[in-house]
Amino acid sequence: MAFTLLLILAFAGLIGTLLPAFPGTGLIFLGALAYGALTGFTLVTVKSILILLGLTLIGAGGQYLLTSFGARKMGASRYGIIGAVAGFFLGLLFIPLPGGSLLGAFAGAFGCETAFALKNERESLKAGIGAVIGALASLFFEFFIGLVMVLYLFSLLWPALNPPAGPSIEVLLPLLLPRPV
Repeated sequence: MAFTLLLILAFAGLIGTLLPAFPGTGLIFLGALAYGALTGFTLVTVKSILILLGLTLIGAGGQYLLTSFGARKMGASRYGIIGAVAGFFLGLLFIPLPGGSLLGAFAGAFGCETAFALKNERESLKAGIGAVIGALASLFFEFFIGLVMVLYLFSLLWPALNPPAGPSIEVLLPLLLPRPV
C-alpha cells in the first residue's frame, strides 16, 4: 500500500510540475514522506527526506527566480519584477486555467511597469513578454527538479523492487502461447 501511494503521488507530482496551480514537487515530497513514515524510514530515510525537501525548496525558489530573471532580461524594473512574480502566483490562484500563471505574470509585469515605473506601453509589453518567458522556463525547471526527485526516490527503492532469483519468463511461455489444435 505504501508503495502504491508513493507511485501515485510521485507521478501525479511529476505531471503536476508542468501544470500551473498544481504543487508538483510538493506532492512528490509528500509521497516520499508518507512512504518513509509508513515503512519506518528504512529505505527512504530521514536523510533522504531532507534531500528531497531541499530539492522541493529549490524547485519552488526556481519559479520566483526564473520568472523575475525573464522579466529583468527584457528590461523590467524592480516594479516589473515584483509585479511579474506576484502576478505569476496570483494567476495560479485566481485563473485556474492552463496558462493562468503566465497570464498573471504578464499582467503583473505590464501593469507594474506602466503604473509604477511609468514606462511606455512598448517597454511595459517587453517586460511582460520577458515575464512570460521566465515563467515558462520556471515550469520546465520545476519539471526537471521533479524528475530528479522521482529518479532519486526510485534509486533508493530499487533494491527492494528486484524480484528474487528464480524461474523466468520461460516458465510462463507454455501458458501464454496458443496450443496446437
